[in-house]
Amino acid sequence: MVFGQDYESKNEKTNFPQDTSYSKVIENNNNAYVSATFGNGVAYGGDLTGDKAMKWRPFELRFGKGINIPAFISDKLFLNNKKFRFDFIHNNEGHPDNNHRDGFGAQIVYRNQLNRKLNVELGVGPYFSMNTTTIKGVEINDLKLGALLSAAALVDLERFSPGLHMRYALNHVTMPGAHSSVALLVGVGKYFDQAPLNIQLGSSGNPVWLGVSGGISQTNHGGSEGVPGFSVEAKKYYGSHWGASIAGIMEGDDDVRVDRKGVAIQGWFVQPLNESWAASAGIGPYVATNQRGSDNFQLHGLITLQVERFITNKWKGLASFSRVATFAEENDRDLFRIGVMRQFGT
Repeated sequence: MVFGQDYESKNEKTNFPQDTSYSKVIENNNNAYVSATFGNGVAYGGDLTGDKAMKWRPFELRFGKGINIPAFISDKLFLNNKKFRFDFIHNNEGHPDNNHRDGFGAQIVYRNQLNRKLNVELGVGPYFSMNTTTIKGVEINDLKLGALLSAAALVDLERFSPGLHMRYALNHVTMPGAHSSVALLVGVGKYFDQAPLNIQLGSSGNPVWLGVSGGISQTNHGGSEGVPGFSVEAKKYYGSHWGASIAGIMEGDDDVRVDRKGVAIQGWFVQPLNESWAASAGIGPYVATNQRGSDNFQLHGLITLQVERFITNKWKGLASFSRVATFAEENDRDLFRIGVMRQFGT
């Protein structure tokens, strides 16, 4: 299910920053992918009690990039006509009683086209999860590393848009030291054939992007309400798909547990989808103080999934979801942001 699109004839219309190397950054096999699915499932194993159903809360967001398998491997494994992809994922496992687990994962995905209308996929990879649960009367944010296995059938909807399809997926989570889960998810996905290889084509000088964003911060504990927060950020891109950023973050005060602010540094993988849109994933350290805690500087982790749209060559809008992981079993936070960035320099 790979659909060609004549982007090369539209160079003058693209919103991506341009340079003289643009004709070299379109490749026939540079396929990008995005999907969104939701459904229901069940948790099992571990020390679960009560209702194990996910209550129609599970969902998954993913984006990825087509990758090439070395010829000496594909020949030996008879994979010459198969497609592989590397995906970044946010997976939410719904709300079984006393468990609200979600997290971020990465998968190597194998795809096989059965016929013109149907593809099947199998993906596997690590899954870093965060579970808000109460153990012995204490509510904690339980962080663990496990595995996410996905199988999916992709049914062609190309009559509506090239690369569009229904996605019917089965996700299985295995988590050492905790419960497992299985969920059936349904939604839509889209392949972007001949996606731009490089998001940062503005100039050989590699300009800096500066931006501001604002939104809601939600502490992952009962009794805490979402509160306004905002960020300021500087970002640079390197090579075809990579970036680095530094951000000042004010998460906001929930009047109960968290009034945190600090500085985060993240490395980014950026995947252009077409001439206007891109998806990215960032991870890095976050040094911050919580005025409702010890008020000392503490080291946390920050994981972000983000979608961007170029408005002009100099401006772009963004929407992001970030998780602050404290690694202290308390006061993890979700940050939902929308914002704008502007390019400075040439």
